[in-house]
Amino acid sequence: MELKASEIQKQRIAEIEAQADKLVGGCEVMFVASVNENGYPRVCCVNKLKDCGFKDLYFVTSKRSEKQGKAKHFESNTKSSVCFRRDGDSLTLVGNIEIITDKKVMLSLWQDSDRKFFKNGTDDPKIRFIHFHTTEATFWIGNKFRTVQYK
Repeated sequence: MELKASEIQKQRIAEIEAQADKLVGGCEVMFVASVNENGYPRVCCVNKLKDCGFKDLYFVTSKRSEKQGKAKHFESNTKSSVCFRRDGDSLTLVGNIEIITDKKVMLSLWQDSDRKFFKNGTDDPKIRFIHFHTTEATFWIGNKFRTVQYK
């Protein structure tokens, strides 16, 4: 039985998505872009706290400044982009940021190594746990290129 073109495309997308999940799972650091107060992109390296594949990513940052920085940018504009690269493969994600306020979720994401930045742990008034939701992914994996939109 021969597959329809749409079924072949779905299969190829599923394959590259599985490879993207492995890429993300193998990376501790991610590059995150926010939109600054002047409308320019600002890219920073952050440690990934957790991932649920490439579609849902978690990290922590600090709101040290009332005027600038990722946390302040995300309060004003939830649009973001995240990139990963490993062994010649790369993944560029576009999506939206959610600042996590649920204490139970914050506690589940907390890492004791962050205590050097946040002395009061999850009760620190400057700590911001961030959830990135992917709405678009551009894959360059195994010398194959593809961009996919998500809802």
